[in-house]
Amino acid sequence: MLDIKVKAKPDFLKSLSTSNPIAAIAELIWNGFDAGAHQVNVVLKPNELGGLHTIHVIDDGHGIDWVRLDDLFGSLGDSWKAKSHRPSGRALHGKNGKGRFKAFSLGNTVEWATTFRDNGKCKSYCITGTASRLTDFQATMPQDASRPKTGTTVLISDIQSSFPSLRNHSTLLEMTKLFAAYLTEYPGLALTYDGERVDPKSVQKHKEDAHLGDVELSDGKRTPVSISIIEWTVPIERVFQLCDGSGVSLHEIAIGPQIKAPGYHFTVYIKTDYFRDLDQRHGLVLAELDNDVAQILRVVKDKVKAHFRSRVLQHRSETIQRWKSENIYPYEDKPEIGTSEQIERQVFDILAVNVEDHLPLFEDAPATSKKFTFRLLAQAIRENPESVRLIMDEVLNLKADEQDDLAKLLRRTTLSKIISSATTVADRLNFIEALSDLLFNTKSRKKLLERDQLHKALEGESWIFKEDFNLAGSEKTLEDALALYLQKLGKRKDDEDPVIREGGRSGRIDLMLARAIQPTQGTHEYLVVELKRPSQKINSEVLTQIESYAIAVAKDERFHQQRTKWTFWVVANEMDEYAQLKARQKNRPEGVVFDHDALNITVWAKSWSEILNDARARLSFFSQQLHYQADSNSELEYLRKAHSKYIPDELATWATSDTPSLKSAL
Repeated sequence: MLDIKVKAKPDFLKSLSTSNPIAAIAELIWNGFDAGAHQVNVVLKPNELGGLHTIHVIDDGHGIDWVRLDDLFGSLGDSWKAKSHRPSGRALHGKNGKGRFKAFSLGNTVEWATTFRDNGKCKSYCITGTASRLTDFQATMPQDASRPKTGTTVLISDIQSSFPSLRNHSTLLEMTKLFAAYLTEYPGLALTYDGERVDPKSVQKHKEDAHLGDVELSDGKRTPVSISIIEWTVPIERVFQLCDGSGVSLHEIAIGPQIKAPGYHFTVYIKTDYFRDLDQRHGLVLAELDNDVAQILRVVKDKVKAHFRSRVLQHRSETIQRWKSENIYPYEDKPEIGTSEQIERQVFDILAVNVEDHLPLFEDAPATSKKFTFRLLAQAIRENPESVRLIMDEVLNLKADEQDDLAKLLRRTTLSKIISSATTVADRLNFIEALSDLLFNTKSRKKLLERDQLHKALEGESWIFKEDFNLAGSEKTLEDALALYLQKLGKRKDDEDPVIREGGRSGRIDLMLARAIQPTQGTHEYLVVELKRPSQKINSEVLTQIESYAIAVAKDERFHQQRTKWTFWVVANEMDEYAQLKARQKNRPEGVVFDHDALNITVWAKSWSEILNDARARLSFFSQQLHYQADSNSELEYLRKAHSKYIPDELATWATSDTPSLKSAL
């Protein structure tokens, strides 16, 4: 065993061992790459409680040479890296020998198990340190390695915290951001973090490199500066990564509000050896106060602003071409365009692109809705120029985006609401026809499950039954529904015994829609809908079941003498002869199968065809105004978008296909 003494004061070493978790892991990764590794793998091993048990950072570099061990671990500020350059032709990250101490911010014990080559033979040994004695390391004596492969495994144990930042959804992106420039510079290298490959290209939307020439520093010297602007496909904090000339990231600075670029997620990598020199003078921590850094940033910001001006124009051109191919652009291609129309088109292009970029609902809106909106916008620009300024202000500032016909409509509503309404109408029309297909297609109706599929899909589409009723609960036991009702009437001290139906069984409500109507103080009305699977007809048993629900509600003491009206529906594709006769009784509205004034309960039997036709009628005016017609493709697309969690793709495809259907009978 060899004892190694670090030539530094404990307080200073303690300050070096303070780091945020991601930065600490990054230092160990850099050490692996600096040691010539082609692959670095970070492994997080959990404990039984879901926290962290150990952290492993494994590399296939050349290992830690035993002969140089005392210099490597016993000295600070005189790292071997300061005297070396480019192992395997690559740039080095650290040169002060301080990075390894950051590992102690993660765990109390750190072990380096390393294998190096000595006169052609591979030798292995271990170095161990503890957070309580940062000035002392112990190393075992080298032994012949069990396999002829060099590299180092850093094992961090006695973990100090669960470190959620090391295992959340953004950790891989943070690692990607830190190593993007380096991995791009050296594409033959591989970095794996907790089982996932760190691949800058996987989340890159666009990358541009630029040489900015030499920037003059305050001492008269000049330093060459280049940048890489990487646009990401996912949200990320905008920062300048200060790198050395080879792209090794040393420090980061928040970009701030000077660079607008709305809708873009990006990182700017600034590469210059001046940052390496500043780091060696320990000046990067205060980089934002350095005059030379400020001068470099001024040059960089001008370039970045120009870059995004160009990107906006490129995006606008690509977007307009896409609209033309989708046949929703309101202007025709002409060989010659007059000056006034050219200006009109330019104004439209600016407004319309901002509408699509800044209104999330617009992108998913049907093509007919987009075409309708664009036609209104173009008309507003052409016929009411006074409204253009208002439209520009509102759209570009992301406030109420308004239009002409709109000139009056602009003052009463917003473009986002118009788009939202158009999208809602189109979605509802698609759902009506898709639901009809699911219920009446001879193949899908046999496979559609009542509770797991039909009910779940309808939870988010409660408007199909009655526009003014809001969804209150699905698949709730009847006592849960009663508790919901009691909440609306105020707190009561009733017991929590379940409601018992006739026969002693606990009642269940499959899908409950509830609305409290108060024509007078203390009066409420509730609607309860029970759904049956498409293959289940409404028969005497079904009617008895829904009536027993109603009676259980009426007789439960928690509702006794309450001024509450309950309306129950039972819904299915078909009714048998008995149910049809009961639903068509003299002196009752068609569909009422049970009515009791004293209990204040009405029970209806309704067919899906009746409900769907009522829903179509409610939307017919809007459908005509939008010139929108749902088809099998739009129905399938909507089911996939809104209900893929509950309606399997195979079932949705069957339903919207051209297989035989009972739908024509509606």
